[in-house]
Formats: sequence, C-alpha cells, structure tokens
Amino acid sequence: MDKKTNGQLKWFIPMLAIIPFIIGTIGYVRAEESLSDSLYYSLSLYFVNLNSESSNIMIDIARWTAAMVTAATVLYILKQIWEKILRTVISLRSDSVAVYNDNGKKIFFDDKSHAVIYPGRTICPRAKNHIIMMNTDTDSIKFYNENKARFRNKKIYIGLLEIEYGLMKDVPDVTFYDIGGAIARTLWKSISLWNNRGKTESLIITIMGSGHLGQNILNHGLLLNLFSAHQSITYNLIGSTKLYQVAHDEIETCNQDSVHFYSPDDDDIWDVIKQSNIVILTEQISFEKLQTIGTVCKDGQIFYYEPGEEDICRYIKLNHLIPYGRDCEIYTDENIRKDHLIKQAMDLNYDYVQHYGNEASDTTPKKEWDKLDGFLKWSNISSADFIEIMKAIAGFDYDVSEDELAELEHIRWCRFHYLNYWKYGIPDNGKNRDEKKKIHKCLRAYTDLSEADREKNREIVRNALIRETAP
Repeated sequence: MDKKTNGQLKWFIPMLAIIPFIIGTIGYVRAEESLSDSLYYSLSLYFVNLNSESSNIMIDIARWTAAMVTAATVLYILKQIWEKILRTVISLRSDSVAVYNDNGKKIFFDDKSHAVIYPGRTICPRAKNHIIMMNTDTDSIKFYNENKARFRNKKIYIGLLEIEYGLMKDVPDVTFYDIGGAIARTLWKSISLWNNRGKTESLIITIMGSGHLGQNILNHGLLLNLFSAHQSITYNLIGSTKLYQVAHDEIETCNQDSVHFYSPDDDDIWDVIKQSNIVILTEQISFEKLQTIGTVCKDGQIFYYEPGEEDICRYIKLNHLIPYGRDCEIYTDENIRKDHLIKQAMDLNYDYVQHYGNEASDTTPKKEWDKLDGFLKWSNISSADFIEIMKAIAGFDYDVSEDELAELEHIRWCRFHYLNYWKYGIPDNGKNRDEKKKIHKCLRAYTDLSEADREKNREIVRNALIRETAP
C-alpha cells in the first residue's frame, strides 16, 4: 500500500466509525429524547448497551452498525497485539531480519528456516538485521536517519535505486545494496556474450530507457562485456540522456567499442532497433509497443523488464521476447546480506595489499576492507565481478593468452574510472593518482603502460586462475 492510500485510510476509517453515533443521535432526537440523552444513548450503543426503549429505523441501523464497529475495533486491537508478540518472538532469533518498505517487496531466502519480519515502517529494535527498501532512496535514507538511535549496533542494509553506489560515503554498520546494479549484472550474466567469443565479436546492442536502470545496464555492459581484443560492440542508448552525457562527457571505451545516444523522437531509432542484435527495454511498456519492437527486430533478442511473476508475454507468438529483472532473482538474501561478490572483493583487495602494501602482519581482509572509501570498495567489487568472466573465458577451449586477459582487465579498470568521473592526467604529487582532481596517469592504452603496471594486471589474472584451479 502506498503512502497516499495509507494516509487516506487514516482519515476515512475514523470518519466511518462515527457514522453510527451520528445516525443514532438523529434517531433518538426524532424519538423525542433530549439532545444530551440522545448523545449518551448513541455512545452506549458502541458498548452493546441499549439504555433507551425508543425505537425507529435510524436507531436500529445505528445499534447494529455500532456493534459491528466495536467488534471490528476489538479484532483490530487483538491483531495488533498478536503481531507485536509475533514480531518480538521472531526478533529473539539469532539471525532475525526486519524488512522495512512501503512497496510490498519480499526477500527471497535459500531455505525456509529464516526469521524474517515485514513490519512496514514500525521499528523492530530487537531484530539483529534491518533491511530498508522504500520507494525512493530519499525515503530510505530519511527513514534510517529518523531511527538511527534505535538501529545502533545493528546490521543495516539499505537498497539504492537512484544514488550511485560509488558516490556513497561510508556509514558505520550500514551496507548499501545497489538494486539497479544487481538487475544489470544478472541480465548481462544471463546473456553472457563471452560464451560466444570468436563467433560474435561485432554486435549492436540497443538499450531503450534513460532512467537509472537503463544507465546501470549500459555501465555494467561496458564493464562486463569484455571478451576479446578484437571485439567491436556498438551500444545505443535511446532516451532522455542529456544529464548522463554531461556527467560522462569524457568517457573512453579504450577499444573498438562505441556508445551512441538517441532521443526517443529521433526519426532513425526504428532503423537502429531493426539492425540490433540485442534490444533491452528498461521500462515496462505497452504490449502494442512491445509487439512493434518484436516485429521490427526480427533477428535479434529482445529483453523486457518484468519484475513480477505474471509473464503474459509467454502467450505472444514471438519467441525472441525474454523477461529479466525478476524480484526472485534480485531481492535475495544472498545478494543483500551474504553477497559473495563483496567477499571476493575483500580477498582481492587483501591480495593487492600483501603484494604492494606495507601493512602489519596481523592485518586481515576485513580490516583492510574497512580502510577503503566507497569508491575503492566499488572498484574492487567491479574487478571481482569481471574475474568471474575471465575464469569463464580461460575455461573454454579458446586460444587466449595471459597478456590478453590482462589487457581486458586494464580496459575494464579504465572504463570503471571513466564512469566514475576520473580522467587521464599526470598528478603534481609524483604519484599515480590525485583523488581530489580525479586524475590517474594509468588511464591510457595497455601498450602504453610501464612494464611494472602491466605486471599488476597480469598478477590479477594469475591470482584469479589460481583460485579457480586450487583444490
């Protein structure tokens, strides 16, 4: 139930409850009772107490409806008491989870033994874990701030729909969950372009929809769809993309891939769709438009956003329409609380510290991870994500060298920085990077790097493959 409907009900239900009182008062006045007695008699009807022998149709209506209001009120109070007791009992379990939202989203768990509560906006302070997923990021953060004191020393997870994960500041005991990023990652890993390495290295991918999901899908496509030094992928983003273009005016793909932007009103967008190998729809659209896209793009795959389970398109005689973004794949406990990707990123960062840092011998992956800001954490997560793709490429019967994989990793690293508003530059401090100016001297072609910097990329590849083959 949304906030507007909930607010309307808060006014409507009390007004409905006093109707028997109003009808009863009028009925008793018409039965020639005094006004004060009429008010008293009408009020007593709520306690199923008939204090007057006066009777007419209005009194009879008031008598029965007042009793119904009383019964409904008692049942409501009992229901609230029962729910409070149930929430308290569940909260006492060691792995209890309270999920706060106003959109009805549920968390999907791997087993049936989980202890989860959906209290709406009612705080359950005894729960050990708290997941906040309101309709907007503003509502989620506001809800957290309003209840920060009650969340102290608890594990908090906040779902992000709009704010970029890499721009978030670190907040103690709070883990941010990138919902749009999870949808995008799940989509690209289901498409898995790298499985066709050597067969389809030249592709046209069109993304329709300029909202945060469309931008997330483009960004993650640029970071994950790297499988060959000879690939040439054209990304077309159709939508109102002016703000995105302004924010990423210096983005470089670092290979033969390219990004093009189109307005929904451009005359040639149907030609673009017709030529596409893959079309991704990031907003729920009418069936008429979906069918039109399906008939125009006859030879490509069309992925349409469908978070629910009601896949009506299965009845349309177009086999290249494929749903993605299912809630059961995105809102999972594994993704939110037990994110294996973050654990891999911790290990990756720890390996880097061990090789290139000067840390104490008693340090741990968790201690090193906690030292990183949001950008560096996200950078390691992106690298860990791409390592899975490198493992897949190396596991196939492809003639792929360590140096080619290292170059692909470097291209991903460069793209990640460009997407997070960095650019090439030589810092005045004599180091590789200047965080204030967001410039890095390694944001250039792999062949232009020093041997030492190329070796860092090779080391990432070696460590990834060693982990894959280790017993």
